[in-house]
Amino acid sequence: MVTMRGPVIWVVEDDPSAQRVIADSLKLNGFHPIVFGNAEKAYGALQTDTLPSLIILDMLLPGMSGVDLIRLLKQNKQWEKIPVVVVSVLTRQDSPARESPEEANAVYWVNKPFEANDLIRTIQDILTAVRY
Repeated sequence: MVTMRGPVIWVVEDDPSAQRVIADSLKLNGFHPIVFGNAEKAYGALQTDTLPSLIILDMLLPGMSGVDLIRLLKQNKQWEKIPVVVVSVLTRQDSPARESPEEANAVYWVNKPFEANDLIRTIQDILTAVRY
């Protein structure tokens, strides 16, 4: 039996190629990625699964948007401290999250296209700052 060590990182992304790039980069750097194709599945998992150390979230998702998921996270005391890294073609200024400063300021932002090493460095910095 193989046991996964390292922080659990949820990847909420609907694009299969982006899922693969992100998940592979995370695995290579000692993280345990769990991939969700939409925000509804991730939200459902929050209710039942062990909470992740960090969530990587696309803004433009079918159904529930990334902004909607961020709002739900920030409304729940149990989930509000989970760091969120948005990975999106939208800039922070273009995002609907900018309408709500508390949501916009509660997340980190990496624009697509991105370098995998930059994403990993951002995640490592965040987890160090929150003392994972």
